[in-house]
Amino acid sequence: MKRILLLAILLPTFSFAQEKQNDNTETSGLKPRFTISGNSTFSDPSQAGLSIEYKSKNLDSGRNSSNILNLSYGMMNYDNDIIDVDGTGFVIELGSRTYIEKGKWDGFYAENFISYGNIKFDENIGGLGKFDGTYSYWSIINPNVGYKFMIGKSVSIDPYIGANWKWEVKGKGDVDNKNIDNFVFRAGLRIGYSF
Repeated sequence: MKRILLLAILLPTFSFAQEKQNDNTETSGLKPRFTISGNSTFSDPSQAGLSIEYKSKNLDSGRNSSNILNLSYGMMNYDNDIIDVDGTGFVIELGSRTYIEKGKWDGFYAENFISYGNIKFDENIGGLGKFDGTYSYWSIINPNVGYKFMIGKSVSIDPYIGANWKWEVKGKGDVDNKNIDNFVFRAGLRIGYSF
Protein backbone atom coordinates (compact mmCIF):
# COMPACT_ATOMS: atom_id res chain seq x y z
CA MET A 1 0.00 0.00 0.00
CA LYS A 2 2.84 2.41 0.87
CA ARG A 3 4.47 1.72 -2.52
CA ILE A 4 1.24 2.52 -4.37
CA LEU A 5 0.81 5.80 -2.50
CA LEU A 6 4.45 6.75 -3.11
CA LEU A 7 4.09 6.00 -6.83
CA ALA A 8 0.86 8.03 -6.98
CA ILE A 9 2.56 11.00 -5.34
CA LEU A 10 5.67 10.87 -7.53
CA LEU A 11 3.90 10.30 -10.88
CA PRO A 12 2.61 13.89 -11.37
CA THR A 13 6.01 15.22 -10.28
CA PHE A 14 7.78 13.12 -12.93
CA SER A 15 5.28 14.26 -15.57
CA PHE A 16 5.93 17.90 -14.61
CA ALA A 17 9.71 17.43 -14.81
CA GLN A 18 9.45 15.69 -18.21
CA GLU A 19 7.32 18.53 -19.64
CA LYS A 20 9.80 21.10 -18.35
CA GLN A 21 12.70 19.25 -19.97
CA ASN A 22 10.84 19.11 -23.31
CA ASP A 23 10.06 22.85 -23.12
CA ASN A 24 13.78 23.60 -22.75
CA THR A 25 14.75 21.55 -25.80
CA GLU A 26 12.21 23.05 -28.19
CA THR A 27 10.74 26.52 -28.35
CA SER A 28 7.01 26.31 -28.78
CA GLY A 29 6.07 29.99 -28.74
CA LEU A 30 3.75 29.37 -25.80
CA LYS A 31 5.25 30.49 -22.52
CA PRO A 32 4.28 28.88 -19.20
CA ARG A 33 1.53 30.73 -17.38
CA PHE A 34 0.04 30.69 -13.90
CA THR A 35 -3.60 30.95 -12.88
CA ILE A 36 -4.54 31.60 -9.26
CA SER A 37 -8.20 30.89 -8.52
CA GLY A 38 -10.68 30.84 -5.71
CA ASN A 39 -11.98 27.26 -5.61
CA SER A 40 -15.31 25.99 -4.28
CA THR A 41 -16.28 22.30 -4.47
CA PHE A 42 -19.57 20.78 -3.35
CA SER A 43 -19.07 17.17 -2.29
CA ASP A 44 -18.33 15.15 0.83
CA PRO A 45 -16.25 16.89 2.15
CA SER A 46 -17.09 20.25 0.57
CA GLN A 47 -14.15 22.58 -0.01
CA ALA A 48 -13.36 26.28 -0.28
CA GLY A 49 -9.84 27.44 -0.98
CA LEU A 50 -7.10 28.39 -3.38
CA SER A 51 -6.17 26.71 -6.67
CA ILE A 52 -2.81 27.28 -8.40
CA GLU A 53 -2.42 26.13 -12.02
CA TYR A 54 0.91 26.04 -13.84
CA LYS A 55 0.34 25.72 -17.57
CA SER A 56 2.89 24.01 -19.80
CA LYS A 57 2.83 22.40 -23.21
CA ASN A 58 3.17 18.65 -23.60
CA LEU A 59 5.13 18.47 -26.86
CA ASP A 60 4.89 14.69 -27.26
CA SER A 61 1.10 14.51 -27.55
CA GLY A 62 0.56 17.99 -28.98
CA ARG A 63 -1.98 18.71 -26.27
CA ASN A 64 -1.86 21.44 -23.67
CA SER A 65 -1.49 20.29 -20.10
CA SER A 66 -1.06 21.90 -16.72
CA ASN A 67 -0.29 20.97 -13.14
CA ILE A 68 -2.67 22.04 -10.38
CA LEU A 69 -2.40 22.39 -6.61
CA ASN A 70 -5.58 22.91 -4.57
CA LEU A 71 -5.32 23.98 -0.91
CA SER A 72 -8.75 24.01 0.69
CA TYR A 73 -10.70 24.37 3.90
CA GLY A 74 -12.83 21.21 4.22
CA MET A 75 -16.35 20.98 5.66
CA MET A 76 -18.27 17.77 6.26
CA ASN A 77 -21.48 16.57 7.89
CA TYR A 78 -21.47 13.28 9.82
CA ASP A 79 -24.87 11.65 10.33
CA ASN A 80 -25.30 8.10 11.67
CA ASP A 81 -29.09 8.33 12.29
CA ILE A 82 -28.44 9.01 15.99
CA ILE A 83 -26.32 12.13 15.88
CA ASP A 84 -25.77 14.83 13.27
CA VAL A 85 -22.54 16.86 13.62
CA ASP A 86 -20.41 19.11 11.42
CA GLY A 87 -16.63 18.95 11.15
CA THR A 88 -13.94 21.10 9.58
CA GLY A 89 -10.38 20.54 8.42
CA PHE A 90 -8.28 20.68 5.26
CA VAL A 91 -8.00 19.05 1.83
CA ILE A 92 -4.86 19.07 -0.34
CA GLU A 93 -5.04 18.03 -4.00
CA LEU A 94 -2.22 17.72 -6.54
CA GLY A 95 -2.96 16.81 -10.13
CA SER A 96 -2.78 17.48 -13.83
CA ARG A 97 -5.19 18.83 -16.43
CA THR A 98 -5.27 18.27 -20.20
CA TYR A 99 -7.08 20.71 -22.46
CA ILE A 100 -8.81 18.99 -25.36
CA GLU A 101 -8.26 21.61 -28.09
CA LYS A 102 -4.67 21.93 -29.29
CA GLY A 103 -2.95 25.30 -28.93
CA LYS A 104 -5.42 26.73 -26.42
CA TRP A 105 -5.28 27.17 -22.64
CA ASP A 106 -9.04 27.24 -22.22
CA GLY A 107 -12.09 25.24 -23.30
CA PHE A 108 -12.92 21.63 -22.44
CA TYR A 109 -10.51 19.71 -20.22
CA ALA A 110 -10.10 16.52 -18.19
CA GLU A 111 -8.16 16.37 -14.93
CA ASN A 112 -7.31 13.98 -12.11
CA PHE A 113 -5.96 14.56 -8.61
CA ILE A 114 -4.14 12.81 -5.80
CA SER A 115 -5.84 14.12 -2.69
CA TYR A 116 -5.65 13.92 1.08
CA GLY A 117 -8.35 15.18 3.44
CA ASN A 118 -8.47 15.46 7.22
CA ILE A 119 -11.68 16.54 8.96
CA LYS A 120 -11.99 16.93 12.75
CA PHE A 121 -15.24 16.74 14.70
CA ASP A 122 -15.54 18.29 18.14
CA GLU A 123 -19.09 19.09 19.23
CA ASN A 124 -21.23 18.79 22.34
CA ILE A 125 -24.45 16.90 21.67
CA GLY A 126 -27.27 17.80 24.04
CA GLY A 127 -28.04 14.80 26.26
CA LEU A 128 -25.55 12.51 24.50
CA GLY A 129 -22.26 14.06 25.61
CA LYS A 130 -19.35 15.11 23.46
CA PHE A 131 -18.68 13.84 19.91
CA ASP A 132 -14.95 13.95 19.18
CA GLY A 133 -13.10 12.30 16.30
CA THR A 134 -11.18 12.57 13.04
CA TYR A 135 -12.02 11.42 9.52
CA SER A 136 -9.23 11.25 6.94
CA TYR A 137 -8.77 9.76 3.48
CA TRP A 138 -6.47 9.42 0.45
CA SER A 139 -7.62 9.38 -3.15
CA ILE A 140 -5.87 8.77 -6.47
CA ILE A 141 -9.09 8.27 -8.45
CA ASN A 142 -10.45 11.79 -8.46
CA PRO A 143 -11.38 12.71 -12.09
CA ASN A 144 -13.12 15.90 -13.22
CA VAL A 145 -14.25 17.30 -16.55
CA GLY A 146 -14.95 20.97 -17.10
CA TYR A 147 -14.83 24.00 -19.33
CA LYS A 148 -12.60 27.02 -18.71
CA PHE A 149 -14.05 30.31 -20.00
CA MET A 150 -11.61 33.19 -20.46
CA ILE A 151 -12.90 36.75 -20.07
CA GLY A 152 -10.32 38.92 -21.76
CA LYS A 153 -6.76 37.65 -21.37
CA SER A 154 -6.59 37.24 -17.61
CA VAL A 155 -9.93 36.41 -15.89
CA SER A 156 -11.31 32.87 -16.00
CA ILE A 157 -14.51 31.13 -14.91
CA ASP A 158 -14.09 27.39 -14.63
CA PRO A 159 -17.10 25.14 -13.76
CA TYR A 160 -16.47 21.39 -13.40
CA ILE A 161 -18.07 18.09 -12.35
CA GLY A 162 -16.50 14.82 -11.32
CA ALA A 163 -16.23 12.05 -8.77
CA ASN A 164 -13.98 10.98 -5.93
CA TRP A 165 -13.25 7.44 -4.75
CA LYS A 166 -11.74 7.71 -1.26
CA TRP A 167 -9.48 5.25 0.55
CA GLU A 168 -10.45 5.96 4.11
CA VAL A 169 -8.02 5.89 6.99
CA LYS A 170 -9.54 4.21 10.04
CA GLY A 171 -11.64 6.79 11.88
CA LYS A 172 -10.31 8.11 15.17
CA GLY A 173 -12.38 8.72 18.29
CA ASP A 174 -16.15 8.62 17.74
CA VAL A 175 -15.92 8.60 13.92
CA ASP A 176 -17.04 5.32 12.35
CA ASN A 177 -16.28 5.16 8.60
CA LYS A 178 -19.28 2.85 8.03
CA ASN A 179 -21.52 5.93 7.87
CA ILE A 180 -19.46 7.73 5.20
CA ASP A 181 -19.59 7.01 1.47
CA ASN A 182 -16.33 6.00 -0.23
CA PHE A 183 -17.54 7.08 -3.69
CA VAL A 184 -18.97 10.59 -3.99
CA PHE A 185 -19.85 12.93 -6.85
CA ARG A 186 -18.57 16.49 -6.90
CA ALA A 187 -19.24 19.77 -8.67
CA GLY A 188 -17.37 23.01 -8.35
CA LEU A 189 -16.39 26.39 -9.65
CA ARG A 190 -13.06 28.23 -9.90
CA ILE A 191 -12.81 31.96 -10.58
CA GLY A 192 -9.26 32.96 -11.37
CA TYR A 193 -6.69 35.41 -12.61
CA SER A 194 -3.99 34.39 -15.12
CA PHE A 195 -0.55 36.00 -15.46
